[in-house]
Amino acid sequence: DFRRPSEVVFVKNLESDLCRRDFTINALALNFNGEIIDLFNGLSDLKRKIIRTVGNPEERFREDALRLLRAIRLACELNFNIEEKTFQAIKKFSDLIQYISAERIRDEFNRIIMSKNAVLGIELLRQTNLLREILPELDRSYGVTQNKHHKYDVYYHLLKSLEYAVKKDYPLYLRLASLFHDIGKPLTKQGDGPDCTFYGHEIIGAKITKKILQRLRYPNKIIEKVTHLVRHHMFYLEIEKVTPAAVRRFVRRVGQENLEDLFKLRH
Repeated sequence: DFRRPSEVVFVKNLESDLCRRDFTINALALNFNGEIIDLFNGLSDLKRKIIRTVGNPEERFREDALRLLRAIRLACELNFNIEEKTFQAIKKFSDLIQYISAERIRDEFNRIIMSKNAVLGIELLRQTNLLREILPELDRSYGVTQNKHHKYDVYYHLLKSLEYAVKKDYPLYLRLASLFHDIGKPLTKQGDGPDCTFYGHEIIGAKITKKILQRLRYPNKIIEKVTHLVRHHMFYLEIEKVTPAAVRRFVRRVGQENLEDLFKLRH
């Protein structure tokens, strides 16, 4: 089923074991004399900072489709490049990720956006079509132009927001909120050009965000927190004109415990 083998076979030698590993850098062994056994040039790939499958990449990904995501996660965490044939095989078999449980996809995705190369990770997901499979809502934001108040399209605006969250070393829920805060814009866009509008995108975006997080089996606490931040990220308080009563209403609406996170997200 592209995750578990149909039968278990006990191998009789080390080579038979190592040839079924995912990537060359994970196919190294150590004998009792302390010598490294490297049958697939894993040491060379380590030195060159390359993620490459062991043997035929198509066979490796069909054995376990989670490896599609793992390749990108390793590239992000280690700051490695994905070898071209491996990259093309990920793109070819991206639809196999549907056979992987939501929990496993979530765990790999978390490690991608918690890495220092989170933005690169999202872009690799898009380039390999994995984003279309696991986060079609985010994939649809690519190429959606914005109005005169924005420099980037919706997709790259969200990536730039995530980049800032990574730079500030924000926790998981704030990185998720930064990545999803404008995810409702493709569905609410009215008109085109410098004066187009996205009225109510924060309301639609909160609903979409909740649906995504529920689909990926996030804990309820994170779902509620991220959804709330997305819903209220468009607050507006004109400092010179706002009254104390308006401030109190705002605090009651968003919750005093959420103020600091909301200001960080807005920033």
